[in-house]
Amino acid sequence: MSAAPSRAGASGNPARGLVLAVIGLSLLLLLGTIGLVSRAALDAFEAEVRPELEKEAEVIGGIAAGPIQRALSLGVPFADLTGVEEFFGAVLTARPNVEYLVLTDAKGRVAHRAGRGAGRFVPPVLPTRAGNAPVMRSLPDGYDAAHPLHAEGGTVGWLHVGLGREGLDAAARDTRWDIAIVLLVSLLTTVELLRFVVERTVSTPLLLVHRMMQRLVAGDWTARAASTATDEAGQLARGINALVRRMNDRWRRLEWLAGEVSTAGEEAARRARAILAEIAARFRFSPDGTVEERMPPGPAVARLPLFLFVFAEQLSTSFIPLYSNELGGSSGVLAAVPITAFVAAVALATPYGGRLVARRGARDAILIGAVPAALGHLGSALAGSVVEFALARAVCGIGYAVVTIACQAHLAQIAQQGRLARSLGGFTGAVMTGALCGTAIGAVIADRIGYRATFVLSVLLVLAVQFLAWRVLEAHGRSCRAAGSVWRDAGAAFRSPSFAALVLLAAIPAKVLLAGFIFYLAPVELKALGLSQAAIGRNVMLYALAMLPAIALGGWLSDKARCEVPLIWLAGIANGLGLLLPLVAPADLALPAAIALTGIAQGFAAAPMLALVPQIAAGPGAGPGAPVLLAFLRLGERVGSVVGPLVAAWLLLAGGASWAMAVLGLLSIVTAAGYALVQALGRSGAAREAGA
Repeated sequence: MSAAPSRAGASGNPARGLVLAVIGLSLLLLLGTIGLVSRAALDAFEAEVRPELEKEAEVIGGIAAGPIQRALSLGVPFADLTGVEEFFGAVLTARPNVEYLVLTDAKGRVAHRAGRGAGRFVPPVLPTRAGNAPVMRSLPDGYDAAHPLHAEGGTVGWLHVGLGREGLDAAARDTRWDIAIVLLVSLLTTVELLRFVVERTVSTPLLLVHRMMQRLVAGDWTARAASTATDEAGQLARGINALVRRMNDRWRRLEWLAGEVSTAGEEAARRARAILAEIAARFRFSPDGTVEERMPPGPAVARLPLFLFVFAEQLSTSFIPLYSNELGGSSGVLAAVPITAFVAAVALATPYGGRLVARRGARDAILIGAVPAALGHLGSALAGSVVEFALARAVCGIGYAVVTIACQAHLAQIAQQGRLARSLGGFTGAVMTGALCGTAIGAVIADRIGYRATFVLSVLLVLAVQFLAWRVLEAHGRSCRAAGSVWRDAGAAFRSPSFAALVLLAAIPAKVLLAGFIFYLAPVELKALGLSQAAIGRNVMLYALAMLPAIALGGWLSDKARCEVPLIWLAGIANGLGLLLPLVAPADLALPAAIALTGIAQGFAAAPMLALVPQIAAGPGAGPGAPVLLAFLRLGERVGSVVGPLVAAWLLLAGGASWAMAVLGLLSIVTAAGYALVQALGRSGAAREAGA
């Protein structure tokens, strides 16, 4: 009788097309809805701001027209007014948003003018007799408020106050970007939530039914579907279970009937045994009780807690230095202490987090790690000094290290055969998406509710992550033996040439380049080009936007072609070449291209790099196991993230930005080539040993 379907054989998900269609349709509906709401919000914003600008023009015009009107009322002829330009200059100095002040006679002839936009002024056709109210005029590039000037019972002139649209346009641009950020965060968050919901309620139940059908087609009637769902998939699973139960009951009855027939003689007994043997050769039954067929949770179940956890952590990223300055009373070195404390705590706690995962399993590690994370955010909200804030951030770092390494190990553990790189690529994708969404929306939230309340929101999100992990993740128990000390584990890990090369020649150089270029050199150079802070942020965001699709494509290529090592070193070389672009192209084009290429290259290498770790752990001299190896890989990445800005700053001082980028690019190329060489030598050595 055929065995039950293998994991590999069931890895194909019959609901994959349905899932993609549901997610795609939902995103299209969401995109259309948010687009319409955004358009309405922008129209309402401009309609609300325009009267304020008109009112401002009236007020400024009234202030400027007052002295002129008094002079006319005292009998000074309009043509004899003096000192007008000087007076206009004083008004313009006090009101930099005023484009021009123009004084015309009743027929529109210009008598006096001042301001940067005075040369563009075109006299309008105005009434020869007017009241005291100004006449407002909307222009393509601003607003014109014409204030009438009276003498001897008639209108003798007009004072025109021109306000440009720069303020309105700048506010509208900021609003558009705020809406775009909210749109991006909404879409990415919706994707994560839809993945989770659809996988839990549609994909996994249908896949369970599919596996049960495969068992039945193969003649295996020994299992029942473990499903408590009340939807259609659950009803179908219960129907299959009822069918399995009836078939096993009939098999028991058939065995009983065969026993009864056997009492009629040897020939009847022989024929009964032959019939039973023929049926048993084609089918398997379990009359003493069936086993439960379960579907392990998919990667989306682990992605959502990770996404929400990183989202909670990144909410405060944009204002941590500002909050530190508030607590410290001044800007300076103290403002960097909480950031350093967090990074140092993550780096130091990562190896211990890997050991905790190895001892207790990923689910328990997430539940444990969420406690210091929540306490750290709460302590940050209650901090009264920079020292207290730094201690709270260090506690946050401990929780961050434990939870992230636990999610990474969990994704490696539940990865289906042939989808390891894509599953682990989901880790990097969830981290990048959570960081992008949290950082983008965190500044908006902090502007609305304040710094301390934002930290409280992070606490609530971490508690939600803890509850979610408790409800949806399975307690796998320990994933490997975790004996000995961290130093002993480190020695065992780095005795593997493949792992040592992966960390020293791939992971650390990639993070040095990322932190040194994306987070230091690129903003500095973009600022030198005259870009605004918002424009710098948009350029740096190219890294994340380019990396997200590259992660998925890199994972797919790795799983399909089993080409982890070539993808890693080719990505390193491509990344290095990208940093050489400023040497051959204008900086305003080369910098955005280098940022995007860095995102693409690092995205292609992210999933293969993680997928190699379980392979190394399962190979000869497995050492401390995959969770601990993943922890040391993360530790290496943290070291690179700390070293990167320091190296970039030193190179910038030593030879300028282009030279610094060129050195980092050459470092990436050399280390990538070294990694390829080490792997090639390792394969040739293994081939010689196999041949011997």
